[in-house]
Amino acid sequence: MSAIPITTNDLLFALVGAAIIFVVFKAVSAAARMFISRSSEIHFNPDQFDNILENCYRTFPIDCLSFQGATFRRGASVRVTTIRETIIEGHFIGINRSEMVCFMTDRSVIAQEIGSIREITAL
Repeated sequence: MSAIPITTNDLLFALVGAAIIFVVFKAVSAAARMFISRSSEIHFNPDQFDNILENCYRTFPIDCLSFQGATFRRGASVRVTTIRETIIEGHFIGINRSEMVCFMTDRSVIAQEIGSIREITAL
């Protein structure tokens, strides 16, 4: 059996090819992440407020969120911008171990995956 010699050009070609495949894969995964994110919204009647809030505290027990150097505590008024440029204004409720963050607006409760949030600012 004869050995096929591998030249420096072959190694360089393999390295460049692998780098290009890696960059393409990262770009496709970033684009897919923009379109596939976990988010849910529940609308409620004002008479259900206390019951909904109690369930949110139980589902999202972590009451402190550190995001891009800022810290938000439960009840803080915030403006959230998602990677899809959706703006949510409401109160921070909590975060859970699945990296879902809960916000409450005047009419709804929104659970948003933390990876799909671009910016959170205090109001």
